[in-house]
Order: sequence, then structure tokens, then C-alpha cells
Amino acid sequence: MIPILAFATLAVVLIIVLVVAYHLIGIYVALKRGADHLESLAGGLVAIRDNTAPLNGKVDEINTGLAGLVEPLLTTNRNLGAIVKVAEGRS
Repeated sequence: MIPILAFATLAVVLIIVLVVAYHLIGIYVALKRGADHLESLAGGLVAIRDNTAPLNGKVDEINTGLAGLVEPLLTTNRNLGAIVKVAEGRS
């Protein structure tokens, strides 16, 4: 009877060890994938930083140029609105 119980105990312990090992390996794989994705994200953020660095000094100039376009664009919008009214037969 004792050899049967010893064998059953060893079998249960082996199953528990295998289940725990399986889950630990799964956790390791998930963490490794997460680390790889974070590394790719960091590389992409560095590329964005490097590619947008030349814009730092130009943003004020671009903003000034766009501010100068506001009035001509509003005038164009009013003119197009008037054309639409004429085309629809409204006054």
C-alpha cells in the first residue's frame, strides 16, 4: 500500500511542478514580448524626437504665416458663400 501512495504522491507533485513550470514559462514569454514592444516603442519615440527637432525653431514662423492667411481665407469663404446663394437662387 505504501509504494502505491508514494507513487501517487510523486505523480501529484510532478503534475504540480509541471503546471507551475508551464505557467512560469508563459509569464516569461509574455514579459519578453512586452519588453520587445517597449523597446520598439522607445525606438519609434526617439525617431519622432529626432525628426521633429528641426521644427522647434520654425513653429513661430509657421504660426505667423498661417495667421496672415486667416483674413484672405475668410474673404474667400464669404465669396464662395455668395456664389452658392446665387447658384441656389437665393439673394
